[in-house]
Formats: sequence, structure tokens, C-alpha cells
Amino acid sequence: MRIRQVGFSSRLKAHRKVLTLETLKFIVEYLKDGDARHAALRSGVPENYASRQGAWLKKHAIVLAAMDAEVDEREQLRLQKAIAEIDRQMEVCKEILNLQDF
Repeated sequence: MRIRQVGFSSRLKAHRKVLTLETLKFIVEYLKDGDARHAALRSGVPENYASRQGAWLKKHAIVLAAMDAEVDEREQLRLQKAIAEIDRQMEVCKEILNLQDF
């Protein structure tokens, strides 16, 4: 049995309704100033892809739904703290699994 390699765009279409950590980081950053390119950069997208990825993400259904929610400054601060905690926990998991290089 031969396994077909799935292309990048197919994977994105398959996961359109899944909130990933990267998308969540983009949403939190995009809420700050509404600049998709800078939000993509701050959320960890490489500089040479930031404009394209930011433009794509701001049209993403999950991002559009998040933008419709009225998020005040206090809630934005809670989101930033939650993202920081997730990042800390990811580092703990990487350390336990000896994956610091990834």
C-alpha cells in the first residue's frame, strides 16, 4: 500500500476549523494594533512569509470570529498571560522529552 504525501494547502483546508497555538498567538497580536504583517511577525512567522501569512490569517474563519468578539484591554491582558503560560508549559514539555532543539 502506498501512502500519498499530503500537500501543505490540503492540510490547511483540512484544519480550517481547528484553533492552533500559532493562530491563537496571531489573534492575540492582531488584537493589539490590527496590523496583520506585524502580528504575524510577533507571533513567530518568519519575516519573508509574514505579509503573506498575515493576509491569509486575517481572512481565516477562526480569526474573523475572534475579531467579532468585543475584547477589552483587560481581556487582552488575560489572553497575553495565558499565551505566556502556554509557552512556559511547552518549554517544560520539550525539556521532559529532550526536544529543546525543536
